[in-house]
Amino acid sequence: MVIITAAIAFVNTIGYGDAMDQKKNRKSWLDAGLQTLASDGPEGLRIMAIAERLGVTKGSFYWHFKNLEEYQSALLQEWEQGHTQDAIACVESTGGDAAAKLRKWFIGAVAADITLARAIRSWSLSNQHTGVIQARVDQKRIDYLIKLLRGAGWDKDQAATLGRWAYWAWVGYSTLDGPRVTDKQVDLILSVLQPR
Repeated sequence: MVIITAAIAFVNTIGYGDAMDQKKNRKSWLDAGLQTLASDGPEGLRIMAIAERLGVTKGSFYWHFKNLEEYQSALLQEWEQGHTQDAIACVESTGGDAAAKLRKWFIGAVAADITLARAIRSWSLSNQHTGVIQARVDQKRIDYLIKLLRGAGWDKDQAATLGRWAYWAWVGYSTLDGPRVTDKQVDLILSVLQPR
């Protein structure tokens, strides 16, 4: 009888776990974490506070993450995937020449959540793991800009210089409070990045 009861409990637990929409729940935690990071910085990444924000119990957190450190690592992976890999894939999927892709990249980069970018860059200064992820993201973005600039007609060295400087300018822009860049300003920036 004990074996049958244990087997039923095991089957019911597996069934219950499979029935839960784990991706949505995990994604909800990640989305809430990124929003919290943008608004409150890494100090705001407290399990109970985010659980309250989501309207769930703290136990929901532990269904998806072992601890806060694993959660923070998952947040950084989500950010890297969504704000770099997926962004590059989106630009590439639109097609067009290198100039059109540069426009799409700059408009997307300008429209991105600058407060999140600022929070992660700030966090990277005091957290070694975040610093490693930030450096990797920076390099991927620079490499992509260089690729687009090469496609626009710049030679290897010129594209590398312009790609780094364009990215560094965006990093500087993202750390300052100022007006949004207009379409006319994006046109000017892109005209400077076109070979003559």
